[in-house]
Amino acid sequence: MRFGKTTCFALLISSFLFHCGLIGSGLEHFSAKNGILDLSKHSFQDGKIIPLDGEWEFYWEEFISPGDFSDPKYKSQKKIVTVPSVWTESFSKDPGIAGHGYATYRLKLKLRVRRQTLALKIPDLGTSYILYANGKKVASVGTVGKSKSESRAKYELKISLTPDSENLELVFHVSNFQNRWGGVWNSIQLGELENVLQDVRKRRDLEWALVLIAATMSFYNVFFYFFRRNESAHLLFAFHCFLIMIRSLTNGDSRLAYEFLQGISWELPNRLEYISVYASGPTLYAFLYRYCKTDFWRRFGQYFCVPYYLAVIIVLFFPNTYYTLTLLPIALYMPLVTMPIWLILLSIGLKRRIEGGVILFAGYIVISLCTLNDIMFFLGFWKSMYLIQYGEVALILAYSILISKIFSEAFRRSDTLGIKMKSLVFSTREIMQSSSYDKAADTALKIFHETGKEQTVYVYLEEPNSSVWKRYSISSQGDLETVEVYKYDVKDLLGLEPSSLAEPVVRNNRLIVSAQDEQLYKLIFDLPLEGYSDDSQVDWVRGIADALAFSVRNIARQDREKLAIIGELSAEIVHDLGHPIAMIRQNLKNLGSQKGKSKTGLLFQAEKEVDALTNLTLDILDFSKNRIILDLRNVDIKTYFKEIFEDLATFFQSTEMKLVSKINAKGNIHLDPLRIRRLIFNLAKNAAEATDEKGTFSIRIEKEENVVYLIFEDDGEGFSKDMEKYIFDSGFGSKKPYGTGLGLSIIRKIVSAHGGEILVSSEEGRGTRFTILLRS
Repeated sequence: MRFGKTTCFALLISSFLFHCGLIGSGLEHFSAKNGILDLSKHSFQDGKIIPLDGEWEFYWEEFISPGDFSDPKYKSQKKIVTVPSVWTESFSKDPGIAGHGYATYRLKLKLRVRRQTLALKIPDLGTSYILYANGKKVASVGTVGKSKSESRAKYELKISLTPDSENLELVFHVSNFQNRWGGVWNSIQLGELENVLQDVRKRRDLEWALVLIAATMSFYNVFFYFFRRNESAHLLFAFHCFLIMIRSLTNGDSRLAYEFLQGISWELPNRLEYISVYASGPTLYAFLYRYCKTDFWRRFGQYFCVPYYLAVIIVLFFPNTYYTLTLLPIALYMPLVTMPIWLILLSIGLKRRIEGGVILFAGYIVISLCTLNDIMFFLGFWKSMYLIQYGEVALILAYSILISKIFSEAFRRSDTLGIKMKSLVFSTREIMQSSSYDKAADTALKIFHETGKEQTVYVYLEEPNSSVWKRYSISSQGDLETVEVYKYDVKDLLGLEPSSLAEPVVRNNRLIVSAQDEQLYKLIFDLPLEGYSDDSQVDWVRGIADALAFSVRNIARQDREKLAIIGELSAEIVHDLGHPIAMIRQNLKNLGSQKGKSKTGLLFQAEKEVDALTNLTLDILDFSKNRIILDLRNVDIKTYFKEIFEDLATFFQSTEMKLVSKINAKGNIHLDPLRIRRLIFNLAKNAAEATDEKGTFSIRIEKEENVVYLIFEDDGEGFSKDMEKYIFDSGFGSKKPYGTGLGLSIIRKIVSAHGGEILVSSEEGRGTRFTILLRS
């Protein structure tokens, strides 16, 4: 498929160049001999245009009028020169300015009788001239003179009608004191007027097409660069297209720049033409380097471009006599040095399968062939026409195809990535629902096997705080296989050090992708490279790896939370066991010393504490189910709370705490006696801890309508307003005045189970007040 596209592109370019060649295909070549060109057997009716090339009479430093050639003094000066050609050192007395001077050319033509009017097409000669046909002045360009002050050079294409005669004498007066090259160095052509005009129109239209194509691509790539600033290749190609446009305006048959800039000096466009040629080289190579990066050109490319930079500087700051000397060295340096180097570099790019490398290679081949053609034509090795502009169009076409291909690939990747992202969302959800490491790994591996590819995928998971890894894979039966491997074995299996993995890498034709957990785990995917060489595929694999790592991290966190819950539950149990145990110990102490109550009362009190312990076991079960099942009873308010106050007095006997209690309520209340008792003892114990067992703890029981208020106050350290919203949370700790905070958590659960409400008011350094509202 790749070479099919290349062949198609080559055929397209070939057809384009063939079309360009058709413009010159109307030329039929005859050769003048000794100043005479015999066209008596040519009718011109076949549409052919004849170049008047061959041997012309030549008279150096003479302007001979058409009727004066019979003068004997000119016969000795007569020479024969080949047209087209430039003046050489043999004509000039000063070798340094061999192209400067003036001369007369003459050619005699033998024609047959014809019906159509013939016309001469005289291309620009880079100098000044006057043309006579049968003694009549038919064309002139610039100002002809015998010195630099008298003459003025100009570039201009001329079409001149010829007299209706069977014999035609052409006399050229040519002078040149500005350009390095002088003489008739382009073919003068003869044909029927309509054919000549048609040929000129074709060439002009094609030149305008080249200008418009280059200008369009230049502006297009400039705008492209503004939207994609990180891709300098677009700006470089925009400048390259701009140089192509300049060259198309200042070169060619029509030299369009001279047409719409009438009166402009011939030298400015001439300099621009040279600069456009020399600057195109470094610009093209800089552009190619952006798409086909090579270490060789990165290190040495600027040095290879130095001759082009020097040539541009010489053209800018030196006169025509000197800057034109750069043309031959550059014409040799380009095909012998830079062009072969880039041909090799692009070939390496093809071997590396650089995206767009085939298209760029084809475009570069075309422009290189066109450049070689122009150099050989310039050096006179063969007769042809300048094709560099068409080669530049071929390169522009190649670049356009490249951009289209890149956009097409980008859209395709975007679609693929969209599908993969949807798949990644569902895959991530499945992985995140896993309850264990093995289940998460199994889910991730099966996602890869769902693609239908026969492949072996491994997942390596590092055990925390251990040198042991687990390697997961899917067996041929579809079961999860788990193997424990040591850290140094992982290095051998992967072919690299696991700790060095930061980005996806390729080893032994396999893709290695890692996902590093911030705290404990390191996770590595090892899968075949085939099918995952595309960036979007690699991103999808990284997404699966990250999802698996995140799932592993969550499973580890859940395990830690479970352990924390067990620890919290144990702390609550120990916390609540302390109340009845302390009471039983105190009663036993009193029983032994026979102080306070009678032995029967003390045993009764101990029995109540045993009941409280029994109730606590039920609370533990309720806590494990995250709910409390109440044993509700109707109790007399005064009797119930009076007994609790008496028990509190016993509880505080071993401390310096002062208990203040008051009951301002009558009637019954519906509650769980044992749990409310636990609630009160929790608050009492917390108050003792908040005051170092030396403060005051007061309890008031109030009733308003059907609401009973339990108001508890102490004179402990208290806490700030900002901390009030945290005190009922399990594990509340920072600066808390009530031990571990688990007691307050239990209090809130008990109040909530009764359908009541608990309010807290505290101020740092001034104590705390809890108000519990229960419906009677």
